[in-house]
Parts: sequence; C-alpha cells; structure tokens
Amino acid sequence: MKRVVITGMAGLTPIGNDWATVAQNLKTQTTGIQTMNDWDKYEGLNTRLAAPVDFTRPKHYTRKQVRGMGRVAMLATYVSELALQDAGLLNDPILRSGRMGVAYGSSSGSFDGLIDFTKMLLNNDKGSLNATSYIRMMGHTCPVNIGLHFGINGRIIPTSSACTSSSQGIGYAYETIKYGIQTLMVAGGSDELSASQAAVFDTLFATSLRNDEPHKSPRPFDKDRDGLVIG
Repeated sequence: MKRVVITGMAGLTPIGNDWATVAQNLKTQTTGIQTMNDWDKYEGLNTRLAAPVDFTRPKHYTRKQVRGMGRVAMLATYVSELALQDAGLLNDPILRSGRMGVAYGSSSGSFDGLIDFTKMLLNNDKGSLNATSYIRMMGHTCPVNIGLHFGINGRIIPTSSACTSSSQGIGYAYETIKYGIQTLMVAGGSDELSASQAAVFDTLFATSLRNDEPHKSPRPFDKDRDGLVIG
C-alpha cells in the first residue's frame, strides 16, 4: 500500500478565498453570514441567513472554457486550479499522463441548469434548454469539468452524499492512491448557494431565524442556539 500525503490545498469560502484571510477571520470570529434580503420574495421561507462566497468568473477563463460550467463547477474548477498551483503541479505533464484522477463531491449540480429544465416541464416548451443545460445541472458536473479543464484523464469519481459529499470525495481519493490505482488525485467538493437549499432545512425547522442578527449565528454550543445557517 502507498503512503498518502497532501501536497497542495485551497479554499473558496465565506470567510475568505486565501489562507491568510481565512485565518484572520477565524481569529476575529468573523463568520461571513449575511441577511439575504433578496430571499424576501419566497413566501413561507422563514430564514434569511446564509454565508455566500465572494466569487466571480476568473478573468483568464474564456467563454469557451466556462460554457459547460454553472457556478458550482466554476467554483470547483478554480479552487482546484489554486490547489494545483499550491502543489506546484498546475502545468505539470502528469496532469494528462493518466496517473492523476479526480474525486470530487457536490450535493447537486448548478441551479441555473435545473431552472432550464423546470421551465420546460412547467411551460411544455423545450425552448429554455441549450446544449449545456444538462452539463451544468448534472450531479457530476464538478469532477467532469475539472477533468476537462485540466486534461486530467485518470479516474473520475463523483460523490454526492449531502453534507458529506466533499469528505467522501477526499476519502475515495485517499483510497485510490493508497491502493496504487492512481499516483495523484484532485479531491474535495463544491456547492453553490441557493434559497432552495435553505428551504430544505427550513422545512425541517432546522434553520436559524435570527434574521436581524446575522453576526450572532450560528452558535452550535450556545444555550440560545436556534438553528443552522447554510453557506
């Protein structure tokens, strides 16, 4: 069995997109949680709290490169680029050698692609669909887009297990290297923020309702805790 080590890391998070910013916000207990005022339009949705990621399309990504990416896949691809850069492997020939694979998790695909299909079903009209609607919506959009973008042609392993999608991807990557199936793996996970995700936990009475005090949520170990916040 092979020894497994981590050679590069990166993150796009509500409290920063580089480790220095993340560390500083952790030290100052800055959560990144905001009141989502645009969610007021959703009747019956109780929570207005979420932790969005400050992210826009990277300027060096061309229209052709991103046409099959929704936000979730673009987050996944760019953070993988940062991790490969951190590992010193971004332009290494090993990416296309067959010795590297991808194990990556997401609880769902991109919601803009899902909306395209929903419009078709509601309006009985396929006109809302285009050639990339399914690629953006599919549950394995993240690992597929990562593989295509970097030319990684080893094993592609999608994982989808709700809140453990990312850790499951990391676990599969560990096993893939440990048992000698691949030499290197890109591993992790990505999800994009949507009111529909908040609605899942809202329906379960699990969300924080301190909508006017975003800086005080969540607080899992506080006696006055009232629920979770998605991000």
